Amino acid sequence: MSRRYVMHLVHRQADGHWHVEHNGRSFRAFETKADGLAFGRMRSHELADAGQDTQLVIHRQDGSVEHEFTYGNDPERHPG
Repeated sequence: MSRRYVMHLVHRQADGHWHVEHNGRSFRAFETKADGLAFGRMRSHELADAGQDTQLVIHRQDGSVEHEFTYGNDPERHPG
């Protein structure tokens, strides 16, 4: 079973841009959240098509989680 590749779309106050990150490292910056989201979704689909389970976590400007998307095998849901 492969490890899930997790990306985060976060806003950085230092430069005012939205960053798509993996393992805490930014690999692409965008002026708008919409552009970052479009890239993150495209990249997630590419990875899923190649067999890599992927998760894209979308954050609000304050850092809280707004939404998350999973691609590939969705993990089982367990109550609790």
